Amino acid sequence: MSNKENFVDKEALIRQIQHCDNPYLLYQIRQLLQRADDLEPLTQLVADFPILVQDAPPRDLRVITGIDPPRQNALERYDTLISPFLYVVGLGMLVLAAALVNLLSHEGENISIALFQSKVAGIYLMGWSVFVLDIAVVYWIARKSPTKPLRGDWAKRLLVLVFPPLRIGTPHLLDPSIQWMPFKGWSYRNEGLLKHLKEKFSIPMIVIALLIIPVLIIEWKFYESAEQYLQTDLGFWLDMAQGFIWLAFTFEFILMLSISREKLAYAVGNWIDLLIILLPFVAFVRTIRLVKIARLTQVARGYKLRGLLMKARQGVLFAGFLYRIMTLKDFQVKTLKKKLDKNQQAREILEEELLALQHRIAQNNAKSVRVKKV
Repeated sequence: MSNKENFVDKEALIRQIQHCDNPYLLYQIRQLLQRADDLEPLTQLVADFPILVQDAPPRDLRVITGIDPPRQNALERYDTLISPFLYVVGLGMLVLAAALVNLLSHEGENISIALFQSKVAGIYLMGWSVFVLDIAVVYWIARKSPTKPLRGDWAKRLLVLVFPPLRIGTPHLLDPSIQWMPFKGWSYRNEGLLKHLKEKFSIPMIVIALLIIPVLIIEWKFYESAEQYLQTDLGFWLDMAQGFIWLAFTFEFILMLSISREKLAYAVGNWIDLLIILLPFVAFVRTIRLVKIARLTQVARGYKLRGLLMKARQGVLFAGFLYRIMTLKDFQVKTLKKKLDKNQQAREILEEELLALQHRIAQNNAKSVRVKKV
């Protein structure tokens, strides 16, 4: 980067600042300039590594659906045709998984539940065999196809055998940039689609999350009286209701995780979702009777309520700017300001690491010069 280029960029920046009346942007510029002296050593580091001042790739916020998938060979045609069917089967498997997870909390309680549980497990096993057959067909076609799936694509398909509902988030076998979704067809997997689906899911997920409140009120306060009035196994139906909530959050998480390019970051940033998804497995504790010691299931459901309410609060962020202004304006602004401050602190820490790196490079260069003189 030449001095002339620096001068031109600086002049253009000065003109932009002179025409800027946005107080937020001017505040950010002032914050950066206050660290000008501290960051002066980075001048040499930028000269040595120009990548530090290169523009980051722009965010891809396009929403591209209804894509015509590849059909050039037998394997592409097979995956294109079979994906919608396997999506439906995967969704059905998720419904069965939700039922099984909650039925486990009633294991051994009565013969009717045990029979129903065995029937659900049998249907689940039949659905699982569909995906085993799919893997076999793909392997047979791939042996004769000139285009072979990559190892990573094979791994995703094999992972479906571990938990078949993952099929709803599986991309095209030979074009991982697209995946099939109901009402949208083959869609391009990018940040724009992720943002679009978050906005679409926000209000329904708030409603579903809030359904846990009457369920828990009945279970904790009015269980006996409600069961006597309805003359039915109320616990079974309450667990089915919680299973529906679990299904909704698991479906959303699988779909969003599959579209996200930064999957680990998405999972960490949505740990509440993982908590909601994993909590029902605490039901296994009943099978070893530890629940009699600490009543862990009640504790787990308490945390589930907390997690679902936090999820509802998350959904408010995607309900739209107008909705936030009309309802939780002050709270949301303060919350987002705290996040901006944390991001600024994280940026300063990274800049300090760059300064430390520049200091080590300078020390090593000085040592090299002394060695050459000797």
